[in-house]
Formats: sequence, structure tokens, C-alpha cells
Amino acid sequence: MKTAISIFLFWTFLFGYPAEPEKRSPENTTNKSTSDYELVKQENNINIYTRWLPVDGKRSARQVKVTFAVDAPASETLSVLLDDASFTSWMKGTSDYHRVHTVDSGNWYSYIQFSIPWPLNDQDCIIHYELRKQSDTYTEIFLNGEPEYLSAIDGVTRISHMEGTWKLVSAVADRTLVEYVIFSRQPSSFPRWITDPIIQNNMIKTMTAFREQVRQVGQVDQDELVEQGNHDSFSEGRVR
Repeated sequence: MKTAISIFLFWTFLFGYPAEPEKRSPENTTNKSTSDYELVKQENNINIYTRWLPVDGKRSARQVKVTFAVDAPASETLSVLLDDASFTSWMKGTSDYHRVHTVDSGNWYSYIQFSIPWPLNDQDCIIHYELRKQSDTYTEIFLNGEPEYLSAIDGVTRISHMEGTWKLVSAVADRTLVEYVIFSRQPSSFPRWITDPIIQNNMIKTMTAFREQVRQVGQVDQDELVEQGNHDSFSEGRVR
């Protein structure tokens, strides 16, 4: 039950972070530079930052940024983000993820459902993904919630707003710098002193699992190369 509540608070944070009056930090709601982020947690070489952005004239909400490195090429890192089948294994608290519509290789819509402990309803959203390869070393994926794209499901609460990005930068050979940013205007009734520690821990777990998923992809590729090499050697031996 404790795990279920933790997952619930995690997604409440991502898609409905407790809002604060805009007057709390007016300088952060107008300055969009990276310098206005505050580092709030570091663990497993994963960094979590937050900053305030205006929602309306009365309140602001926090945007979250997570940065870390993956010991794998950007192509392998990107392959995990594009792999529908593995999504629920690393994104904590998700019970369903499937592609709804593919426009082209860099433009698609996906449905995500999040498990919420009883007696509250599960939550879901439809995300429009746009993949943009800015250069040979820099790739971005833009995420925008499209709550009206599909009809609502009975007993499941539709997330009203979400936007974010994944950024992948090739640093050196077989190493990728990853940045994940998420923001929602949807309000929450949970106080920060309760949610912050739980949410930050779950974000660390999610990105740790993502990094492990990338590592497994690399291991599979390496095993396939070894198997192919053994096969080629066997074939050459038979020819001789």
C-alpha cells in the first residue's frame, strides 16, 4: 500500500504539482534561462531541478528538469524512448502504454494510463510526440498533452495539461547526456512537504530504470555481435 501511495503522489506531482501564489518567486516565473532552476536532489548521478513558471495571474507551478548520463550511444538511448513495449517497465506507475496513431517516424500519438490506489481513479493522458534531430549529436523529443484526442474512459481521470521534452546529446563515444523536462498547469491539493520526498525518490527510480533499460539494449546488441562472429567463424571453418 505504501508503494501504491508513493506512485500516486509521484504522478500527482508530475501532472498536478502543488501550485503556489505567483508572488512567491516572481523572478523565476519570467526568466526562462536554465540558471533559475534550483537543484533539489542528487542520487545515482541523477540530478533533479525545479523552477517556478506562471500558470495565470494568481499562481505559479513548478517545472521539473532531470539530468543524467547514460553509458551508451545516443542511438541506443533513443531506441528505448521509441520502444513502446518497454515503456511500462521503466516509467514507474504506468499500467498501460500504446501507440494510438503514427503520422510518420518522427510524429505520433500515444496513450498512457497510470495506476492510482483505490478509492481514487486511475489517471490517463494522450501525448503527441514530435522527434526532431537537430544535428548529428543532438536530438529532441517534444511532448504535448492532447486530452481531447480520445474519448474519456469511464472511471479514469483524464490529465488536463502536460508538456515536456527529452533531450539527448552525444558527449563522447558511447556516452549520452540526457535531459528530461516536464510541466503541468493542473493543480493539486497535496502539500509540498508531503509530496516532495516521495516524488523525488520515484523520479530517481524511474530514471535509474531507464538507464538500466538502455544498458540492457546495449548488452543485447553486444551478444548478437558475438553470436554473429561465432557463426561466421563456424561457417568459415566448414568451408575450409
